[in-house]
Amino acid sequence: MKEKGTPVFEGVAFPELINDYVVEMSKINNKVTDFDEFKNRRNMREYDWYIYNQAIVNGLESSFIDFINDYIEQLKEKYTDVYLIRNERKVKIVEINGTRGFMPDFLLYLKDDDCTYQVFLEPKGKHLYDKDQWKQDFIMSLNDNPDVEILSENEEIRLIGIRFYSDEPDLKQAFKEDFTEMLIGQEK
Repeated sequence: MKEKGTPVFEGVAFPELINDYVVEMSKINNKVTDFDEFKNRRNMREYDWYIYNQAIVNGLESSFIDFINDYIEQLKEKYTDVYLIRNERKVKIVEINGTRGFMPDFLLYLKDDDCTYQVFLEPKGKHLYDKDQWKQDFIMSLNDNPDVEILSENEEIRLIGIRFYSDEPDLKQAFKEDFTEMLIGQEK
């Protein structure tokens, strides 16, 4: 039986989210037919803002990490804490008043003097864009939604949803505009 999503979000301590992760590869079909589906290990030790020592990512996800890296200094100027977390079966969100849920690929944790921000980020290939449009609509609906309630020890927490990251030029530009406007406060 599916549960209906509510506008109440329960806080989870980060230590509960951070541990080694693995990516399961399909044993049914070992043939790689799409480059974007091929997973590679990427050494992340030099990136203090990435929680893990390595990232297991496809080409689009690696491009997304490069995008974040391009803006990391601006983020660090604005926020005291900046961390990107690969969400591997840790945080699941369910649409408000619906039953569909999903686990965003990445969580961006930002903290300034006044507030903590949880940003839901999802790189999305063009072949999945239309099918997963509801996910983008849902995470975008979290922005300044007066019905959203967060159960946590800290009262100053904000949930932020940003459009899908894509390598398609128009979609990538829309993501860039959302990202810079909502998180940095300016368009670059």
